[in-house]
Amino acid sequence: MRKSPLFLLLVFAGGILLSFSAAFAQEKLIFGYSAPGLGDEGQWNIQKGFVDKCKELGIEVIVTDAQQSAEKQNNDIETLIARGVHAICAVPHDSAAISIAVQKCNEAGIPFFTIDRGVTAGKVVLTVKADNVKAGAIAGEVMLRLLQGKYNGIAKGKVLEIRGQPGQDVAEQRAQGFHQVLEKYPDIQIISLPGYWNTEEGFKITVDTLTANPDLDGIYYHADLYIPGIVEGVKAVKGEFAKVGEPGHIFILGIDGNPAGLDQVEAKLADGVVVQPLRDYGALIVPIIVDYLKRGEEALPKPGTVLVEEGASWSPAMVVQTAAGLEIWTNVFYVDYLGAGDPNLWGNKPRE
Repeated sequence: MRKSPLFLLLVFAGGILLSFSAAFAQEKLIFGYSAPGLGDEGQWNIQKGFVDKCKELGIEVIVTDAQQSAEKQNNDIETLIARGVHAICAVPHDSAAISIAVQKCNEAGIPFFTIDRGVTAGKVVLTVKADNVKAGAIAGEVMLRLLQGKYNGIAKGKVLEIRGQPGQDVAEQRAQGFHQVLEKYPDIQIISLPGYWNTEEGFKITVDTLTANPDLDGIYYHADLYIPGIVEGVKAVKGEFAKVGEPGHIFILGIDGNPAGLDQVEAKLADGVVVQPLRDYGALIVPIIVDYLKRGEEALPKPGTVLVEEGASWSPAMVVQTAAGLEIWTNVFYVDYLGAGDPNLWGNKPRE
C-alpha cells in the first residue's frame, strides 16, 4: 500500500525523537550558535528559539554574538571549534566571508548548519529559512493592489525598494519575488537601492529618494529594521506623516514581523508586513541536527518533501535542493492592522 505524505512525515518526526534519546543517552551534546548581532530584534528571537529548543532537549548551547562584524563571526566560530562543540548553527552576517569559517568546520569534522541565510562556499548540512521568494511575491501582490486602488484600477506608480545586503541570498530572493509580480506592469517604476540591513541607511535612502521623487507612491523594505528610518525619513521630507487611509499616505510594507514592524502596522503608519516565523526556526532545526549526529545523511528530509505540523507557524514547509545545498523553506503570511496585535505572532511575544 502506498503511504500518504502525512504518514511519512509522522515516521520522520518519530525517527528524530527516537534517535535523540539514543544519542543523548551516550553523551551530553553541546551545540554552538553564532549570531550575527543580537542587538537586532529579529536575530535575538532566532537565537531565542534555538536556545529554547536545545534546553527542552537537554542540550547545552554556547551562544556567540558577532556584533555585526564578519571578522568577529569567523573568530567566534573558530572559538566554538576549539571548544569541541558537536555541531554549529549560524546566521551568517556575510554569506561570503563566513565561508572561511565553514570550511574550517568541515576540516574539523564539525557539522555546520545555518538559519535565515546561506553561505557561498563550504559544506552546510542544512539551512532553515523563510520562503523569501514567496514573501517578496506576497509583498508585490499587496503593493499592486494598493496602487490599483489609488489609480482607479490602473497598475501604475513609483515604488522605492530598500533591499538588504547585496549578493546575500535572502536579499536577492526577497527582491526576486517582488519583481516577479510588479515587472509585469510597465507603468510601475521600481527604484531599488541596497540598505545593507542598516536602519540609518534606510533613513538616508528614504530622504534622498523622496526628495528627488516627491510623487513616490510606495516603499517596500526587506526587513523591519528599516521601519524607524523610513517613518522618520518621510517626516523629515514632508514635515508630517500621513497614516494609512489619510490623504498623501505613502504605502509602506515589508518583511519580518518584529515588534517595531507590528507596532507601526497596528498604528497605521505602515500598511502591513509579511511575517516569517523566526522563533520557530530553532524548533524545526535542532531535532534534525540531533538526528543527523546519530544517523548522518539518511536523517535529512528529502527534497520535495512537505513538512507539516498542526499549529506551528512554520508549517507547511518545503524541503528544497538548491545550488547552495539542502534547505527548508518555511511558511510566510501577510498581516495588516487588523491582525498585527495577535499575541501568537513572534514579534508580540515577551522576551521572557
